[in-house]
Amino acid sequence: MSVKINFPEPPRVPSELPVYAAVPPAWDAERVAEFGAQIGVRGQVTDAGVWFVLKDGKSTLEVYQASQSFRLEQDDFDSEGRNGLHGGLDRARAIAMAEQFHGMLGGPDTRPDLHSVTELEVLVSTKEQTAPERRVVALQVNHRYAVDGMPLVGPGAKAQVTVGRDGSIAQAYRFWREVKQSGTRQSVPAEQAFERFAATDQFASLPDAARVKVASVQVGLLCLPPTEAQGILVPTYVLRGEVATESLPRYQFVSYVAAAEIDETDAKKRRWQAARPALLVA
Repeated sequence: MSVKINFPEPPRVPSELPVYAAVPPAWDAERVAEFGAQIGVRGQVTDAGVWFVLKDGKSTLEVYQASQSFRLEQDDFDSEGRNGLHGGLDRARAIAMAEQFHGMLGGPDTRPDLHSVTELEVLVSTKEQTAPERRVVALQVNHRYAVDGMPLVGPGAKAQVTVGRDGSIAQAYRFWREVKQSGTRQSVPAEQAFERFAATDQFASLPDAARVKVASVQVGLLCLPPTEAQGILVPTYVLRGEVATESLPRYQFVSYVAAAEIDETDAKKRRWQAARPALLVA
């Protein structure tokens, strides 16, 4: 491959990194009903395959069967701002409400870390005003998780609480897995991980003039999407960067490269599912 990739200074990692096994979820209709009552949603539980679904006429709770994750939504939330902008949006109040909500959930031994507060905005057009009007309908309080100082990374490791203009929780989700430590494994040096990343097929079709820049590298434990079963949280390098070509718009990427050597025989012996998930560059 002739495309040049610019890497930042490689992070230094210890010779061994901790590995955590994911504890299989124990959801059934009774446990989902108990969890729903805990957060104020009561009704009949439906097994929808990927999720258990609980509705009470006001809210809908979806509990992911493959992980300890859930999504909650207020059914009448005015997500399009049709009813105008009534009430105010207070950042400190939204954070306090999110913290209170997380306190009700239980689960992780450590509290989630506040990552950011973002605005949920919509663009509204009317017959009288063709130019769309920007409306901020809620504040989204975003959290991330860590285990023993190791950040959880990937699409299955985050939480968000959406606070509407009336001060109520309009939406919430927590993507997370219960884990237990399963020893340590030999780490992969960052330089070797960079070589594996550069050898992937995603750069094979790029023209020679393309520019690829890795802007940041983070080490964490990879969590798959909450709909997927996962046996082990693999230590992972998270590479974020940008690709630029002369003929195509710039685009950003996030790639996950294994930061520890996982023996497949050991994985099968321990019955770890997806020891080498497709999302991971090994």
